[in-house]
Amino acid sequence: MTEAHSRLAKAKRAVSAELAKQGTPDYDPRTHKRLLEAERKAAEEAAAVDGGK
Repeated sequence: MTEAHSRLAKAKRAVSAELAKQGTPDYDPRTHKRLLEAERKAAEEAAAVDGGK
């Protein structure tokens, strides 16, 4: 697994953890949006690595 794929997996876990907070006082929609953006960037980076093989 490349570093890009590791970052993607970490980003996905963070998004899932924040999504699980939805409906609770701990949920912050701004944090969720920021994490989604980080996941998107990590996915693009991983795709670039995969495309370069």
